[in-house]
Formats: sequence, structure tokens, C-alpha cells
Amino acid sequence: MRSTSDAPSTSVLASVDALGVGVSILVRDGGEPGAVDRGRSAWRDAVSSPGTTQLRAVEVSLSGEDDVAGALSDLSTHVTLAALDALRGSRLLLHAAGVAAPDGRVFAFVGPSGRGKTTAARHLGARFGYVSDESVAVDAALTVWPYRKPLSVIVEGEQFKQQIAPSDLGLLPLPPAPLQLAGITLLERDPDTHAPGISPVDLIDAICEMTPQISYLPELPSPLQYVARIIDRIGGVTRLIYRDATELPAVVDEMFAATPPAAQPWSSAPEGSASGPWRCAAVEDAILVDGRACILREGVVTALDHRGCLVWTLCRQGADAREITDAAVAAFGEPADGDPAALIAQTIDELVGHGLLERA
Repeated sequence: MRSTSDAPSTSVLASVDALGVGVSILVRDGGEPGAVDRGRSAWRDAVSSPGTTQLRAVEVSLSGEDDVAGALSDLSTHVTLAALDALRGSRLLLHAAGVAAPDGRVFAFVGPSGRGKTTAARHLGARFGYVSDESVAVDAALTVWPYRKPLSVIVEGEQFKQQIAPSDLGLLPLPPAPLQLAGITLLERDPDTHAPGISPVDLIDAICEMTPQISYLPELPSPLQYVARIIDRIGGVTRLIYRDATELPAVVDEMFAATPPAAQPWSSAPEGSASGPWRCAAVEDAILVDGRACILREGVVTALDHRGCLVWTLCRQGADAREITDAAVAAFGEPADGDPAALIAQTIDELVGHGLLERA
């Protein structure tokens, strides 16, 4: 155990702007000068403006007993997590790369780790302003906060990814205009595709695919509606399938030049009834889109098809099995094979299995 006099000292490596959050990076026990210089160089493009309030602090050890490359690699993760924690519940936090046009419009390229976001950011950042290769924060007014962190680059012969400042890789600075979200694109690299390009994504499908790439989604106010309203304002989510990252700048040029698509209508789900043969589980949020439903319950998003949505909605209104069966036949016609009542019973069992209904 250390005495007070033996407590480790810290010095400031850098004060950085991470998604609009001031984060102080502190070095324990001074660190080796060469290692500290490497860290400062890697983070220099993210240094916060003078007077920025430092809301969070992270510490790193850069002494001779530690692997400096590994420590600097882990540092990016710690800074990111500190910023995300500070913003939880206040902004849409996308696991995404981002680039900005000269007028400040930003495209966010969403995808899980390993989907090629950093490689995409390197190619796109040489044509457009580099916003981030990892995280994009957006508020309800579509304001985007940049995170010009170092890029993690694989270097042959090195055990850890090297942390390199964007400017050292030739990536462009941010434009002088305010940053506003112009589009969200699901990034998908397929070297064998025969049909590269952009395609629209259904709203419910987009939310379901984006959910694992959104930090602290359940802590947003009316989370699914919050996301849907942002998507409304940008006209919809698209999918970008590409073979090689060298193709991306030309494609994104076209994306910035294109007219945004029309938004897909949606509505919030009506409140459930306390009456009826089924007890409807409480949900954090739910939206209806073209006869389908997207439901958030206990942090899990579930999509319901047309029949599932009809059954769930009528159960919430207190309808019994006969009423639901009649409504399903009126909406979809008699099933080609099987008893409609049995089909509805099966659907109810599936909703019970998902935890959305309980038998009263």
C-alpha cells in the first residue's frame, strides 16, 4: 500500500475534445519523454480549444516497464469510453466513421468493429474533412461533434496497432462551417459483390441493424422515437456496399450531391390497455411503420412483421383471440394452409416467448 507521500504523480499529456467532451489525458509518474512525445503527437489533432472545461480525465502509464505501443492503443479506448459515459442519454452516439463536406454536412458510416470504418476514414478523409474513424455524436438538432482521435493503423511487424494523428496520414481538417448530420449509411464491404452502390434501408430494419452500434440507446428520451426523428430529418438510412475502399471517395461525392430521399412515415405505438386476456409487458418505447412494429424492451429491440404487429397491438387493446383472428382474416385474408385461429395462437405464443405478452 502506498502512503500519501508515495502516491503517483501525474502530468498532462493532452487536453482533448472527444465528441464535445473535454477529456484530460494524464500520465502517471511522468513517463518517458519519448513516449510522452509520441502520445502528444498522436493526439495533437484532437486538442481542445483554450478554456474548454475538462469534464473527464483518464490516466495512462508510459514508463519504461510498460509497453508504450500497447498503452497508447488502449488509451484511445479509455478516452472514447470516458466521452461516451459523459454524454449518455443526451445525444445519439453512433459507432461510426464520419466525414464532412466543405459546407459542414456530415455523413456517418455505421458498422461494427472489423467492418472497415478506419480504412474507409483514411480514404475518405483525404477528400473530405475527417470527423472520426470510430464515434459520431448527434443531437436532436442534427448537430455533430467531431472526434479527431488518432487512427489505429496496423503496421507490419508491430504487435499493437499504431496510433497516428490524422494529419500525419494526410487527412483533411474540419471545414469552418458548423457540422450538421446529412446522412447515416450502413457500411458493408463485400469484395465479391456484383452490385456495389447505395440502396435505401427500411426504417425498422435500419434501427434494428443500428441498435448494436448505438451506445446507451435505452437512456435516450423515448429512444426509438428519438432515433426515428433524426432519421426523418435526413430522409432515411442507406446501405453502402463496396468492393474496395479506393471506390469510396467517388461514391461519397455522389452521396453529398444527391437529393435526400423522402422520409418513411412512422407513429408511436398506442398505450396498452389493462383489460383483456393478456397482460402486456411494459416497454421502453415502440414505433409502428407500415403495419410493422419496432419495440424496445429491457434494452433489446424486437421487430414484428405485419401479423405479429397486428396481434401485439390488438392484445394491448384488450382484444380476445376470436377478435384478433377475425381482424387478421380481414386484414390478410384466409391463410393458404392451416387454421387462422391456430396461426394466431402460434403468434401469441411467439410474443409470449419474446417477453412482450404474459397470460393474465
